[in-house]
Amino acid sequence: MKLDHAVFFSNRTPEEDAAAWKEQGMNGAPGGRHDQWGTQNALYYARNAYIEALSVEKPEVAKASRQSLAQLLVHDLKAYGPGWGTICLRPGNLYQFEKHLNERGYKTTGVQEASRRTATGELLEWKLLFIEEEIGEGLPNPFFIDWGVEDGTRMNQLISSGTMPEENLASRITEAVIRVRNPESAAVRWAEMLGLDRPAGNRLALENADIVFVRGEGAERLADVSITREGTR
Repeated sequence: MKLDHAVFFSNRTPEEDAAAWKEQGMNGAPGGRHDQWGTQNALYYARNAYIEALSVEKPEVAKASRQSLAQLLVHDLKAYGPGWGTICLRPGNLYQFEKHLNERGYKTTGVQEASRRTATGELLEWKLLFIEEEIGEGLPNPFFIDWGVEDGTRMNQLISSGTMPEENLASRITEAVIRVRNPESAAVRWAEMLGLDRPAGNRLALENADIVFVRGEGAERLADVSITREGTR
């Protein structure tokens, strides 16, 4: 089980988000648009995972969308304003993982085909899986993705296409910090859901990063992402 990306719910355009990252020394760029959901994004790629700044491009389409992430985006921007939202994990074969979830009592959306147009007009396609749930102040479950290629192949594609600058190989996302009311309980529940070893405390170890649950008030959401710099390959 790997961290694929962390999602920040933004009220800016992808160009504005990319410029804001640039001011922080982060080399991100506009990603593209999801025509079927009315959303758009900017992307910052690190060596092991990435950050997506997701925003609404077409409000009428996004509000009518039944896609779970678009619904969460619209809800949270209205209820809380811009901020961190949720995380996406990469479990491998989504059909097998959906069976795992169903056996543990989770109702899922079924594996969905997804796509977006890049800033240059290229069509990218992948598969998604969501757990069905009500949206509110409670912690949303992570969602899941399959890019249809091996990690090394995808990394080479990102670099060769110019989507990921080689200098970003020095950056690594080490932690996704999630604010909840009961960190230990949340860690145990997610470990069971994800098929991970029972945690000691509030930390779950994925293959490429950690999920850390911390105590806090207000809506239970992703609260922060830790990025470190390391030597380039």
